Amino acid sequence: MAAPTLAADPRTRRVSVSSTEGQAGSDSYDPSVSADGRYVTFESFASDLVANDTNGALDVFVRDRQTGITKRVSVSSAGSEANSYSRDPSISADGRYVAFESGANNLVANDTNGKTDIFVRDHLTGLTKRVSVSSGEGQANSHSFQPSISADGRHVAFMSKARDLVANDTNGALDVFVRDRREGSTRRVSISSGEGQADSGSSYPSISADGRYVAFESTASDLVANDTNGALDVFVRDRREGTTRRMSISSGEGQADSGSSYPSISADGRYVAFQSSASDLIADDTNGSYDVFVRDRQQGETRRVSISSAGIEGDRSSFVPSISADGRYVAFHSAARNLVANDTNGKADVFVRDRQQGVTRRVSLTSSGSQADERSWLPSISADGRYVAFESDASNLVANDTNGRFDVFVRGPLP
Repeated sequence: MAAPTLAADPRTRRVSVSSTEGQAGSDSYDPSVSADGRYVTFESFASDLVANDTNGALDVFVRDRQTGITKRVSVSSAGSEANSYSRDPSISADGRYVAFESGANNLVANDTNGKTDIFVRDHLTGLTKRVSVSSGEGQANSHSFQPSISADGRHVAFMSKARDLVANDTNGALDVFVRDRREGSTRRVSISSGEGQADSGSSYPSISADGRYVAFESTASDLVANDTNGALDVFVRDRREGTTRRMSISSGEGQADSGSSYPSISADGRYVAFQSSASDLIADDTNGSYDVFVRDRQQGETRRVSISSAGIEGDRSSFVPSISADGRYVAFHSAARNLVANDTNGKADVFVRDRQQGVTRRVSLTSSGSQADERSWLPSISADGRYVAFESDASNLVANDTNGRFDVFVRGPLP
């Protein structure tokens, strides 16, 4: 699939629109962007983004920014619309595959568990498959959520309360699993290096490009030795080596004094971004707020990235990082007013930190560089860091935004 032909200067475009550029009649959220920024998937309550949307439910869509076509992907292989909600999309690198969760029971045959499941839509072939199943294709006996799809679409990580996706799942807690769509196997990854199951819940997976590494958050205290902080931590499972390591630690290996969550892993699994309210992951963390950090697994270093270009810590909290393929760029949203100059809108904004250059830029801006008149958050950054998708209820990011709803936007190409 060819890369989009876009202007050299950063521009902001709304993508939660119909193929005829009509704006959505209801709210749109939670974008996930393909490697080159061409495709953006998102969820929306709107019934006017595609024809014949009559289910009255939250659906998942994909916007092709090159062709200007918007398609609904939360449909069955026969094209039937879902009979319940669909949400939390995750898109493959080339934009072909979209994983999502759905409460619908008509997206695939024999869906009789009455639970939220994880599905993958191949919008090239038009096939929809359920992936929250056991290696023997048995359906889950409880709900599954929060998919993260690998670059090639082969592996899908997700969380589930189901006890029958793998053998000997007796902890009664949320666990993280990976489905290999090629081999038809399902494995639990929220386990210790000794294969012991977690003594508490694990969630919010982020999978590396080849599916080898899975980052996730967990309140378990037995995934690694000496986990005594009693807090939510971030871990990485190496599926090839069978090891589990804690990421939410300082460069000196000290454990965090408060919770860490929402990991985002780089393509090769070397870097893991996460949010944390801990004050002891780095020196001089005195803002008493949530910050965004990056752990370099190779060097054993933890750095804060929710800072200004001058290195000043944010005066408000920063959340929900999204890291580029090489780990150089980290997008996040923040209510801080001091990360960039002239931030006077008093709203949460989306920022990108260039870790190589030590520069922080605000990206929730109009094409002319004006700041948003309302909140912007939940960014998703492209593999090369040049495009950032985000949701916002601002009315001034693009012309003729009169729907008064949350919309999904893309900013780029970034310098």
